[in-house]
Order: sequence, then C-alpha cells, then structure tokens
Amino acid sequence: MNTTTVILALILIAAPMHASKFTSLGKHRALDLYLDSSIDIMNNASGGTQTGIGYNGLVSLGLDVDLARVLGWKATSLRISGLQLYGSGMASRVGDLLGASSIEGYNSARLYESWLEKSFGEISLSLRAGLLLADEEFATMQVAGPFLNATFGWPEFISMNVVNTGPAFFVPALGARLLWAPYNNVYGTLGIFDGDTLDSPIGDDAANSNGLHWELGNGQGAMVIGEIGFPLNGNLLPGLYKFGAWYHSAKFADLSGGADHIGNRGIYTSAEQMIYSQHADQGLSLFARAGFAPQDRSKIAQSFQVGLSYAGLIPNRNNDTLAIGLSHADITTDLIGRKAETVFEVAYEYLKGSDMTIQLSVQRISDPGETSELDDALVLGLRGNFNF
Repeated sequence: MNTTTVILALILIAAPMHASKFTSLGKHRALDLYLDSSIDIMNNASGGTQTGIGYNGLVSLGLDVDLARVLGWKATSLRISGLQLYGSGMASRVGDLLGASSIEGYNSARLYESWLEKSFGEISLSLRAGLLLADEEFATMQVAGPFLNATFGWPEFISMNVVNTGPAFFVPALGARLLWAPYNNVYGTLGIFDGDTLDSPIGDDAANSNGLHWELGNGQGAMVIGEIGFPLNGNLLPGLYKFGAWYHSAKFADLSGGADHIGNRGIYTSAEQMIYSQHADQGLSLFARAGFAPQDRSKIAQSFQVGLSYAGLIPNRNNDTLAIGLSHADITTDLIGRKAETVFEVAYEYLKGSDMTIQLSVQRISDPGETSELDDALVLGLRGNFNF
C-alpha cells in the first residue's frame, strides 16, 4: 500500500460517509466528501500510429472542509484530494501532440489538488496556497466541457512551452494564487507555481508518481501566470472575455541550435459569448481562444481554438449540449519537418440526472505526431462520468 493510498484511507475514516459535489460546500455542512469517476473508451478507427481500441480512467476522492465551522477560522476553507489514473492509453495509438483524451496520464495513485484558502469579503479578495492546478482557473473555457480532446482544456500554447506541461492535470504544483473580484463584471487573478511539477528535467513521470515529491529550485525555475476577465451578466446574454500572460524562469534551449534562453513567456486571449437564448441558460454560444509564444524557444509558436455549443438543442433534453470545435497548433518552423497539427471534434454531452454524464465524440486529427509521416487519425470516443 503506497503513501497516497494511506492518505486517502485516512480521509475516508475522518469524514462522514457522505458524497456530493464541490458546489455544496458550506451550504449545509462543515465537511463534504466527494467521489468522482470517469472512463474513456476510444477507437482509433484509421490513421495515426496504429488502429484499435484503448481506454483511460480516473477516480478522484476528496474532502472539502469549512474551517469557519470546524475551527472557527473565519472565511477559510481546506481541500484535500487524491487521484488514481489507470488505462491502456490512446496517445501511443494516435501518435498526436494535442491529446485525444484529456484524462490520460501516468498510471498511479497520487496526492492531488490540496490547499488552504482565505477569503477577505470586504475587499473581494481570496488567497489560496498549497498544491494547485493552474488549468482549473487560468485560460479555461466554460463552454468547452463536452470535448474529450485535451486541446480544449489546458492549451498547448502553454503546456508545450513550459517545463513538463506546467501545473495542470494530472500533476499539481506547490504554489499560491491571488484572486480579486471587485465588481461582478471584472476580476483579476495571479498565480506563482513551482516550475517543474514532475521534478524531472527529462520528463520522467515516475519521478513524482505519488504526488509527494516536492522540490524547489535546482534550476527548474518558477512559473507565473496572470489573467484579467470580464464576465457579462445582468440583462445581457452571458459571456466571458479573458486576457492573460505567463512567464517561466527556467532555461530553454534555442530550437535553431543557438545559445540557451533564460525564460520563456506567452500571451493569450479568449472569448465565450451566447448569441441566442432559447430559455435561461439554453441556447447557442460561440467561443474562441488564441495564444502566442516566442518561436525560437517554443515548440508551439501559436495555436487557436474556435467553435460553438448549443445547450438544449434536442426537445426535452434541456441540459444536454452539442459542441463543435476546431483546434490548430502551429509548430515552430525551427523544428524541421512539421508545420501544424489540427483537431476537429464533434461532441455531445448527455446528462442523466445530477450524478451521471455521458459524452460522445468524433475527432479528426490532421497530421498527428512529431513528424509528417502519419496519416490523419479518426478517433471515436465515449466517456462516462459518475459523481457519488
């Protein structure tokens, strides 16, 4: 039994056996235990490295604690969570860069997102510190949930241009995040994180297989990311507009063979806007996101994602969502032989009550992989998600 399994067992013993979503924290109880499970079954029908079926799965277990009720610490909360990944994977079959399955990772049990957060309501400020995931709060797109490809989550214009993807699924990083939301229609957030979540210069997933290997310094640098957002609400159709920038302080090789560079950086912007409201949150929304980084040291010099989603398109299926998306990543010209990788995905999210979601997906991945030698891949996917 490894260390992470022991930690998760202690959480189960210490907390009431009640499972629910994060959103119920603080509404009815001081302790809130959740269990979440997802599994992808995918078939690479043609192209890529090899055809065939693969699968990926995860089990997430966590505890949210309202420390105001437990210890009397006003406006303070605690989260402790663990993650178990398993599966045969799809990356080896498709051979792509962007990731056909957004829940594929190193198969192990690990300590996951775990932090303390203190809120200062009088100035609309909150400070969070611990093991954090930047992809939970930065560069996200709310309407992109139905997609299975990882490109619509933590974007490659960040993940492929920092050390070991940065603080994102499936490895959080030691760090701190400051969020300021002085008005309903504007917020600003700033995060600083350990520069290498794996603590391995060569990207060895096994180096931090249980999430308990914490190392700062040693040349791995730090990552800083900031974002300003402008939510639209009130009498307007809902929307969200973001502008962000990031910097990583480690050394990065010059891709044309020159001297190493100190640091890498990038900027990004995104927009989500409902353009037609059928009823309440049902209707048609458009989204777009783009990011840019220096070509001389960045594997992905620029990429963008565009698409649409329609909630409630099918009669009597008000909470289901159809989404269509395109992602295009330009690979730096300093890497000879590659130009770009493009993903086109059509996905449908079917909600069966509040505890079960089924997602269907068809992906066309053009020019996958590190070379231009692979045929375009056609990937058919099914994801089931269960909350307990």
